[in-house]
Amino acid sequence: MLFKKDKEMIHFSGRRHTKTGIASTAIGGFVILGFLALSISSSTVRGNGGMLLGVLGILLFGLSVFGFYLSYKAFKKKDIFYRYPVIGASLNGVMAILFLVLYILGIIV
Repeated sequence: MLFKKDKEMIHFSGRRHTKTGIASTAIGGFVILGFLALSISSSTVRGNGGMLLGVLGILLFGLSVFGFYLSYKAFKKKDIFYRYPVIGASLNGVMAILFLVLYILGIIV
């Protein structure tokens, strides 16, 4: 027979999705949504949002750094799927860099 079903043809993987990787991705999505909300609310008041928007932005920056740390911890685990840690590291890393650039430009200007 050409299509022989054999026990050796079936390979089950012991890999799984890590909770830290999923949490990192969720935090990255939350940070992006928070950034969009802060950007929209800042533009509606024409840049005069005050300290509240600045503090919320700093909290979002800290949250993105924490999300990046969680994805780093997920990368260290063995036998995992790397989809969620990579997505979480990408989202949180880009957002952390974006927040840093915004704050540096705010200090300079």
